[in-house]
Amino acid sequence: MLKAGIPPSAGFGIGVERLTRFICGLENIWDAVPFPKVAGIHSP
Repeated sequence: MLKAGIPPSAGFGIGVERLTRFICGLENIWDAVPFPKVAGIHSP
């Protein structure tokens, strides 16, 4: 049993934005980000 932390993983974490981009067929990941971290930046 672990005393702290999480068990080791395979390192495959796709993320919500990348999964949304894949399912919706979007070209740019910025279109799948609902809340951008930097305000005022749209598409590069």
